Amino acid sequence: MAVTDKATHTVKCICGASESVTLFEYGSAYGGSWQSGTPMTQFTVTWSAGGFGGPSITSTKCNKCGDTPEITIS
Repeated sequence: MAVTDKATHTVKCICGASESVTLFEYGSAYGGSWQSGTPMTQFTVTWSAGGFGGPSITSTKCNKCGDTPEITIS
């Protein structure tokens, strides 16, 4: 099985906290499966199981200030 796709989830808060997690899809031309979402150290994160596009963050909170941060996926 080879890496067929990847998605980097970056979480940034107004207090300056920032963290990124890259998840990989492993598979072949016949199908594949994504890694599960992983915990972050600076944020409390809840992940969805995902589907075609892989897992996604459904909720997050900054552990430093308690605010809701911005999430970007690249």
